[in-house]
Amino acid sequence: MAIVNSNTRLIVQERTDAFFPFLFLCLYMVLILVRPHEWLPQLQDLPVIRLSLLLAFFSYLVLQQDKKFPPQTLCCMLLVLVMLLSGIRNGWLGGGITSANNFIISGVLPIIVFSGLTTTVARTRMLMLIAIIAAMVMVNNGISQKNSSVGIGWAGSALSWLDRITYVGFFNDPNDLGMFFVMTLPFVVLFFLQGGFVIKVISALSGAYILYGVYLTNSRGALVSLVAMAAVFSYLNWGKLKTVLTGLLLSPALIFIFMKFRSIDVDEESAAGRVDSWYEGMQLFFWRPILGVGQGNFLDYHHITAHNSYVLTLAELGLSGYFLWMVFLLLTLYMVYPQRQLNTITLPTVPESFASYREQEAFTKQYNRVKAQKWYSDCMFYSMVGFAGTVFFLSRTYSVVGYVFAGIAIAQYYQVAKFTGLNPLPSLKNIMTRILWLTLLSIFVLLIAIRVML
Repeated sequence: MAIVNSNTRLIVQERTDAFFPFLFLCLYMVLILVRPHEWLPQLQDLPVIRLSLLLAFFSYLVLQQDKKFPPQTLCCMLLVLVMLLSGIRNGWLGGGITSANNFIISGVLPIIVFSGLTTTVARTRMLMLIAIIAAMVMVNNGISQKNSSVGIGWAGSALSWLDRITYVGFFNDPNDLGMFFVMTLPFVVLFFLQGGFVIKVISALSGAYILYGVYLTNSRGALVSLVAMAAVFSYLNWGKLKTVLTGLLLSPALIFIFMKFRSIDVDEESAAGRVDSWYEGMQLFFWRPILGVGQGNFLDYHHITAHNSYVLTLAELGLSGYFLWMVFLLLTLYMVYPQRQLNTITLPTVPESFASYREQEAFTKQYNRVKAQKWYSDCMFYSMVGFAGTVFFLSRTYSVVGYVFAGIAIAQYYQVAKFTGLNPLPSLKNIMTRILWLTLLSIFVLLIAIRVML
C-alpha cells in the first residue's frame, strides 16, 4: 500500500516486505547460477536448488503481505495445462505430467517469487550483483579451461566442441553461457552509470571481462543478440537515422568481430543444419497445429534440436502453447519498454531555490530515487531484449534463466507504478490483441525466413 502526494510524487511505503523470503530467493539465485554444489561430485545430486526455491515460495505466501500475481503467472500456468493436454494428445500422459511438473519448477514458481519479492531498487540491485558475480565466476572457469592441458576448468567442466568454454549444470552448453553473459551486460552498464569513480572502474573491468567471456563461448547467437541489443538502444535513444549511420560507421569493426567467430553463413554445415531443423519444426507444427507433438518430443522426429525457441515452441506445444509463450515474452518486454507511457517517469523540476536545507535534501533524495527507478526499468528491458534475440538461435523455451530475469523485469513494472501513482494493471484487451497479431506475424516471418535460407 502506497500513499502518493500528487504534487511531489513522494511515496511513503508501508513496510510489507518480508526479509526471509528474499533471503531464500537470493540463495536460490546463487545456487542456479553459481552452482557451488556441483563443483564436487559428491554434492551434485543434493536437491538444494529445488529446496531453496520451495522455501522462497512458501515463505513468500506466508510472510509477504503485499503479493503480486502478474498476468505472466497465468500464462505459465496455462502452459502447464497445454503440456498436459499435449501429452495426452500424443499418447504419453506420463510424459505430459513430467513436463508439466518440470515447468512448474523452472517457469511458474520463479516468475511468482521474483516478481513478488523484488520490491525495491535495493533488492533489484542485489539480484543484479549476484548475476554479475556469477558471470565473472563462469568466465574465470572458462579461462582455466583454456589454460588447462586437458581442457577442464576448476569447476570440473570441460571445453566443448571447437574449444568453446562451458560451465557446470545447464551452463555446460556454451550457447547458454553466451546468452547469460549477454543478458547480464546491461546490469554492468547500469552499475557503471550510477557508481562513483571506483565503481565505474570496477564495472568497466567487469564488463570487459564478461565480453571476453562472450568471445570465449564462440556463440554466434550471443554475438548477434549483443548487436541487436545495441541497435535497439541506439534506435530508442538516438533515432533511426543516427542508428543507421552509426551502424555504417561501425560496420568494418563489426565485420572484423564476426570473422573472429564461427561463420554465420547459411552454407556452413552447422548453420545449414539449424535451418533444416527450423524447417522440420514448422512441418511438425503443420502436422499438429493446436497442441504440437509434446514437450521434449522434438528429438523423436529430428536428429538434432530446433536451435530456435520460437520454432521449438510451435513444434512441441502448437499454436496454443506458442501464443501463451509469446504473451509471456512480449508482455514482459512491454511492461519495461522505455517509451511506454507508464514507464515515462518525468524527473521533478529542480526549483531555483529551497526554503531550507531539509527541503533540498528531501528533494534530492526523491530526485535520485525517481532517476534510479527509471534506469533499473530500462536496464531490464535491454536484458530481456538480449534474451529474446539469443533464443532465436537456441532451444531455450523452458530455460529457468529466462523466467528468473522476466520475474525481475515484471517487478520493475510494479515498482514504477508506485512512482507514477497509476494503476499497475491497466486493461490488457488492446495489448493482448496486438500480441495476437504479432504472434501470427512472427509465424509468417519464420516461414519466409526459412524459405529464403533453404
